[in-house]
Amino acid sequence: MKKFLSRKQFSGPTFNNWMKFLIIGLVLSVLTTVVLQFAMYFQIWGRFDQTLNLGQAVLTSIKFLTRAQALFTIVTCLILFIFIVVLVNRLFVGIAIYLTIAVVTFIAEYMKMKARNEPILFSDMSEVTAVGGLTQMVDKNLLMLAIVGIVVVFVGAGLLEYWLHRKRSGRFAESIKRMMIKQTGTRIAILLVSFLTLASPFIANADQNRALLDHFKYQWQSFNTGEDAMLNGPVMTFVSNISSVIMRQPSGYSQKSMAALQKKYTKYSETLNKTRQDNLKGQTVAYILSESLTDPDDVPGLKYKGTDVFKNIKQIQKNAVFSGKMLSSGYGGGTANIEYMTLAGFPLATYAPEMVVPYTQLVPVAHDVPTITNLFQDREVIHPYVGTFYNRRDAYKKIGIQKFYTTDGKQYKYPEKYVKSVGSKNNYPADKYSYKYLTKKITSANNNQSQFIQLMTMQNHMPYSANQYPDSKYKMLEPAVTGNTKETVESYIAGVHYTDVATKNLINKLENISRPVTLVFYGDHWPGVFTFVDQDKQQERSHETDYFIYQNKAAREKSHAKTDHNQRAYASPSDFPALALEATNSKLTPFYALQTKVTKELPAFANYTRGEFVDNNGHTLKTKDLTKKQKKLLHEFKLVQYDLSSGKHYLSKSFTKH
Repeated sequence: MKKFLSRKQFSGPTFNNWMKFLIIGLVLSVLTTVVLQFAMYFQIWGRFDQTLNLGQAVLTSIKFLTRAQALFTIVTCLILFIFIVVLVNRLFVGIAIYLTIAVVTFIAEYMKMKARNEPILFSDMSEVTAVGGLTQMVDKNLLMLAIVGIVVVFVGAGLLEYWLHRKRSGRFAESIKRMMIKQTGTRIAILLVSFLTLASPFIANADQNRALLDHFKYQWQSFNTGEDAMLNGPVMTFVSNISSVIMRQPSGYSQKSMAALQKKYTKYSETLNKTRQDNLKGQTVAYILSESLTDPDDVPGLKYKGTDVFKNIKQIQKNAVFSGKMLSSGYGGGTANIEYMTLAGFPLATYAPEMVVPYTQLVPVAHDVPTITNLFQDREVIHPYVGTFYNRRDAYKKIGIQKFYTTDGKQYKYPEKYVKSVGSKNNYPADKYSYKYLTKKITSANNNQSQFIQLMTMQNHMPYSANQYPDSKYKMLEPAVTGNTKETVESYIAGVHYTDVATKNLINKLENISRPVTLVFYGDHWPGVFTFVDQDKQQERSHETDYFIYQNKAAREKSHAKTDHNQRAYASPSDFPALALEATNSKLTPFYALQTKVTKELPAFANYTRGEFVDNNGHTLKTKDLTKKQKKLLHEFKLVQYDLSSGKHYLSKSFTKH
């Protein structure tokens, strides 16, 4: 009888044992919720409840549990815990796997918030293949601590499972064994229910996901995912960005309205082309995306000791065809989004808020992705780093880039002799060497071919370490900040100095090249080091970087373009295709005629928010402040953007292509 009872008690979990199992999962889920929220709050940015006071950050993270949004994270983590443990059917191994996932998620959330004040988003999943490049950006001490912790957890779990297997009796061993489900049918049912529950946000559309989140009092922050994560938790923010809506249909969209717009802008392009004399044959248009570059003199409250760190670029801007401030959508990150705007001519601000990263959410599924690169015969991108970030390789193929040179390239390898740094502690290739490779590419171009080439630099990419440039004379004087912040700012300023000098030398070399070259140069966003700047009060300033469009002597002599240097003192990245074509005096398709009209008649899109613009005097305007004529042009622009991005593609190919 005792043997019979003994066997029966192991046949499956009782209600009490199930409750013990759920309590263990609930405790871990609550702890995970607190830890993930800690990753949001224990930061240097100073937004909402962010602080570097450890005790305050912990207390605020615990207080988050009183919010309705915390329940969503707790429930999600609990379901994940149940799925893992039931799948392996070993309690301690299941806990070890769960803790590993929690630790990896915490590090990813913490480091991304530290770098960009932005949580992990669904679009970041494309970066999994770039693990080699990502680890270089992670705090090495934190990474090693996490690895050691994970190893300890798994060793401990293994020892406990071994002991449990050897221990045939005993109250504790029996209690643990009773928690595990022996019936195959029950296990499959629980696995299916938990898996489908976890997978449902990936299956549902954006509106269905939003309806689910609203049950947990989701407070959507439409254009700031960092603030969204602090209010709602990073798990809820992640789910809110899974299902993408590229762009919501503007009013009046129909085949008839698009036919009218095609006719209108075909006629407008013909009018503009009467004064446009050139095509791009034998010319080069080169884009330089200067990583994290902005003028330190524009940073509120920042004073430093040393010569003018931006003096050469300022002088180039004075002699450029167009120059001024570019309004970035990012802060400390979001490079590929700014890059996309400069190529496609569409601002991020006019897409749906759920469309966060065009290269991963839009380009792979779009019917047509017209970019300025389509106007050229030779189309190349060079990048002195790995090429796996932001789904660039696949995205470039879709937009017609023929060659993408990266340090990890197989077919197109970035030459090692140009992968050199300045400063003993700077691991990223210096701009002066990247410029040499760019110059070589330009001078080796076929004289009869048009060439588009883009360089994405890496020199000023985060992280910035103390004494990164040992010979630097730059010292931060104000404001008074902690030693770590002071050292990172000083390293950043020194890096800008090297970029400034290298850019001057590049311009000098281009002047002596016989091939016409039009250079579009811009900083993609601010670096994440000016933590003493209040982004709420300085929203526009903290999203301003410098840009210029410069032509060498050969290009100036060829184009004879009559342009107003101050035409676009404040520009959106999406203005660059139209401005580059104006600088080269090139004939336009109806699509670029529309973009040209936007640059001439609309203020610049403020891509860091929605429904706002910045005029040439630096004044912020809202959509309601636009004139009736401007509102009509904006609506026409959105109709074209919608049709080409996610509409029914009523516009013919002749609208975008020569």
